[in-house]
Amino acid sequence: MRVLRTLILCAVVVALPHELRAQVGFLEGLFRNLDNAGGFWVYAGFLPHSSTLTAGSPGGKPKQAGMQGPGFAFTFHMGSAGVDTIVTAVTPAKCQVVSAPADPTCRNPRADTIPTWLFHLALAYSQITGFQSQNPRLDFKGSIRELPRIAWFAQFHPRWLVSPYAGLHMGLLQMQSGAVYDSTGAYYPFAGTTYEVGAVLGFAVNFRAGDESFVMFVEPGYTLRKFASLDWGGGQKTIPAFLPRSLQFTGWEVAVGLEIGVPHPSPGDKGGGRGP
Repeated sequence: MRVLRTLILCAVVVALPHELRAQVGFLEGLFRNLDNAGGFWVYAGFLPHSSTLTAGSPGGKPKQAGMQGPGFAFTFHMGSAGVDTIVTAVTPAKCQVVSAPADPTCRNPRADTIPTWLFHLALAYSQITGFQSQNPRLDFKGSIRELPRIAWFAQFHPRWLVSPYAGLHMGLLQMQSGAVYDSTGAYYPFAGTTYEVGAVLGFAVNFRAGDESFVMFVEPGYTLRKFASLDWGGGQKTIPAFLPRSLQFTGWEVAVGLEIGVPHPSPGDKGGGRGP
């Protein structure tokens, strides 16, 4: 399993787009605090409703939900607060062995302390597509890409089987391979860059399989995204009036994912917890 984990992490780094590889050095600096790494899938919709875009097919009935895409995240330990005490019981089988009388835990339960709150920083990279113009004359192509999203999470009782958490995030958003085709076949490439900001409220399911720890999470959230202006090529180029000057992707989203824990050699293991 540890060989598999190493191969997965290496594959993720190799698969990074060129502009993201420059950030690998930053990730290496945080690596000693890395708790989890994994992937997720995002499903999103417009809210408030968009009068320009749809998540449906060209010329079809406008849909306000249906944008989606994959992503992956790295979650780093930032701190903890509060203390809970757990009394660990000794199993009868352990106390029945010959060496049991020498084991003090067979006479006295062991009290372990764990944090009530766990704080994380997460770096998430995702790409969402599935949007179209509501104008039947236009066929939109492209995707929006986070490069990256930076999130801060506070997780309550991280050792519970099901643990709730809340977070805030912001990030750099880029329109990737944007293009519009009109009814005559004319082609209009466009690009755009903006920032996003939002909040999430989710829950994590913490479990183990053999020696490995995993976190499965469901994360509803709301994100403000607006490209205030679009780059249609610059210069003295005349842009037809039917092409949009700005695009808004503000709305709700739900991310569902699975992360694998990264073990820490120190006695104060920081594993558990999550975040995109």
